[in-house]
Amino acid sequence: MPDLPQRSLVDLLDPRGPRPRLVLHLVFGAVVLGFVLVRGLNALAEGRLVPAQYVYPAPVFLLMLGALLPLCALWPLTAWERGAPAHRRAATVGFLASSALLMPVTVEFGFFGLIAVAIALAVCAFGPLGGLAMALLFALVNMGMGLAAPGFATGHALFNGALLLVYGLGVVAAVLTLIGAVRQSQRTRELLAELARAHDQLRAHAARDRERAIADERARMAREMHDSTGHHLSAVHLCLANAERAVAALPEDPPRDLLDDLREDIGQARRLTKETLADTRRWVRALKPIALAERSGPAALRSLTDSFGELGVTTSFTSSGEWPEDLDGEAELVAFRCVQEALTNALRHSGASRIEVAVHAGADRLDLIVADDGRGPGEGAPGFGLTALRERLAGLNGALETGARPGGGFELRARLPVMTNDQARELEAV
Repeated sequence: MPDLPQRSLVDLLDPRGPRPRLVLHLVFGAVVLGFVLVRGLNALAEGRLVPAQYVYPAPVFLLMLGALLPLCALWPLTAWERGAPAHRRAATVGFLASSALLMPVTVEFGFFGLIAVAIALAVCAFGPLGGLAMALLFALVNMGMGLAAPGFATGHALFNGALLLVYGLGVVAAVLTLIGAVRQSQRTRELLAELARAHDQLRAHAARDRERAIADERARMAREMHDSTGHHLSAVHLCLANAERAVAALPEDPPRDLLDDLREDIGQARRLTKETLADTRRWVRALKPIALAERSGPAALRSLTDSFGELGVTTSFTSSGEWPEDLDGEAELVAFRCVQEALTNALRHSGASRIEVAVHAGADRLDLIVADDGRGPGEGAPGFGLTALRERLAGLNGALETGARPGGGFELRARLPVMTNDQARELEAV
């Protein structure tokens, strides 16, 4: 199974989880530590715990300040995801209530930081509505404190509450945006993993298809060799057996007609042996892979054509156009097999004395033409080799045409779209 891509920065900032993440611990710790230091220094400077400018009764300030203890105690138990156990959801509610109670006395330090942490927690634990409710609660608490303060203008209190509500809504929007980005990042990683798995499966299927094609080709060659080479060798064996019996029965002065029969059997055995040798050489040519001569493209096709010229037939090869540099390996192999099959058939079936191979590389396709001056394969159904080639070409959106030439002989035409390796992979994925 392929490895998943590494987590992005967006994933590391994801606030959701069964417990507060490290970045949230850092933010909350900074807010609490800063508030304690500032409040402690002010108390030392004034010589009193309750600030002199505090307009509310001292017990109210102490009650709000005391919310710091449950706030810190409940922080490790808060659940930053929906569907948490009941006791963790209760701890989360307690933390949010403590933050709303502590918020009015944090105006000297950590005011906005505490609000942002609490609203983010409400969004993660209870969804967008939870975040909106927490933002409204902070705004109402702030507004109520302003309205209850002696000499504090009502309009000013309402304005402060509305301003804090806008800030809370901004925090809700930011948290939801971050969660959406994290989900998109996770989905992208999942899609990449699925794509990698699909690519591995395609490679495995392609390997099995290649093995199946090799097995089919071997089976075809086995049948062909059984029908041609095996038949010839059986006939050679029969001729030699007849000759052996005739030699054993020869009198001291054998008749001329008996010698002629013996010579005919031996001559037939020689002819069959020669044909068998030619067949064997053709099969060796047919089994020769492209990489044997470390050639590709037109050079491999020219080498293949010239090698068949060693079997007593005149061959010619012409090439035009510019061969694609990044041609898919499967397409190049099919082009090689087209020429190879046509040359083999011309020698085995057409009785040709001349074979012409022409290749044209266009901007969007390859055209392969193999023509001979023989008699063709006859009117029977196409053999296994041509049928397999036609199927392989169809799999690459190509086509194969065979038939008699107007001036006599046989011709094979193959059209093969030019595809790069990337385009071939896209075709496999369709």
